[in-house]
Amino acid sequence: MARERTLPTVIGPTENALRALLLQALATTPIRSYSEWVILNAASSTDADWRMSVADALKVDDTEIDAVLERLRLLGLLDDDGLTPAGRAQLTDARTRVAATTSLLIEGIDADQQEQVRTVLDLLRSRAEEMLAR
Repeated sequence: MARERTLPTVIGPTENALRALLLQALATTPIRSYSEWVILNAASSTDADWRMSVADALKVDDTEIDAVLERLRLLGLLDDDGLTPAGRAQLTDARTRVAATTSLLIEGIDADQQEQVRTVLDLLRSRAEEMLAR
């Protein structure tokens, strides 16, 4: 009888593959890391405190965020007011590429299965965040 795989043996490789797929989708843009992707998306929001949202989402401190922000400023994608016009254009292009990749990724997975995945992943994330807050 086949041995059932544990969740960590599924979650870790899945996270790695999805991150690599995201970076592949972004390869023709100046966005070079997951952190840059998260920061640009956060900076595009109307949330006045998007920087705190980034720190929470990435689970990192300000020093790490500052280094990424500096690179994005040097690229002309961000300034003191948030996204620059070039940053908005690059983010729009990147989102289009990520959406196309996501469509291919979930092809053939019905709505009920997608909802199950969202429910389980939300529960795991919530529990992990509770554990980090201790």
